[in-house]
Amino acid sequence: MTTSAQQLIETARLAPLAGPFDWEQVERRLGAPVPQDYRKLLDAGGGGLWLDYLRLHVPAPGPGLKHVDLERSGLEFEQLQDLFEDEVVGPPDDLDPDSRLLPWASTGTRVTLYWQVSSEAAADSYPIRVSDRNGDVWERYDLLTTDLLLGIVQGEVHSELLNESWMERDVLFKPYADE
Repeated sequence: MTTSAQQLIETARLAPLAGPFDWEQVERRLGAPVPQDYRKLLDAGGGGLWLDYLRLHVPAPGPGLKHVDLERSGLEFEQLQDLFEDEVVGPPDDLDPDSRLLPWASTGTRVTLYWQVSSEAAADSYPIRVSDRNGDVWERYDLLTTDLLLGIVQGEVHSELLNESWMERDVLFKPYADE
């Protein structure tokens, strides 16, 4: 059976990178494992925009792309925690106190997709959280990262926060190097 990562790779005709990312270093910096399906997708084609809307976060994205640096996700969670404590934004109602939210994708409309990482969850079973910029609305998906992405690409996953009208279905994937 073809995995969702493989379907995305084949459908988007991703061009392989010169070499895989240094996932060991990334995981050390994050303090958490990165899901295997996400690693496979990025190693197959790097970072970029899906549907000209969803920005995948990648390790060491290069100049001008700090907003999509996967290795900064831990720092972003620390900032998010400060916002939770100051009640500037609200956390998900059912967020466990020992969980961390690590961003792995975002949109130009300031919607962020997070992995909910805890000591109890294996990397390939992280719940995915999607939040608006104010933290007023949180959605939860119990799917692999690439299952969610493939569902969005195929129009099978619907979200209150991921606005279909912003998606350009004629542009499946655009690598950051082409921006």
